[in-house]
Amino acid sequence: MLEYAVKFVCGKSDGKLVAAGEYWTAINLYNPPPKAERFDFRKKFVLAPPSEKPGKPGEWVHFDLPTECATEIDRDDILKHLGVGDFAKGWVVIQSSVPLDVVAVYTAAGSRTGVSTMCVERVTARTI
Repeated sequence: MLEYAVKFVCGKSDGKLVAAGEYWTAINLYNPPPKAERFDFRKKFVLAPPSEKPGKPGEWVHFDLPTECATEIDRDDILKHLGVGDFAKGWVVIQSSVPLDVVAVYTAAGSRTGVSTMCVERVTARTI
């Protein structure tokens, strides 16, 4: 089994935990052509609270991603799954029996500007 742990920072910050502004994380998944046609995947969301407090993982959520198809887990998806307000930091953990292409796109904007920064990160798998 392969596992991808993807960091996220999502929502509008008042400046207490990170710089004031709005943060977006978009996690893109692509299932390259394997020998079988379809596989089952699962994901869970884990909050990372401040002050070195441990965040408890959410429940596993199964999803389907047919071969040669792509999907995205975006800011609104993350906040909805966590059931939190306007801001959250933590991890999305994705498990798969086949290798995936996983890329995280991070953007942020100040309160009076458009996109101020953008980072694209390819996430590597670990074997569990």
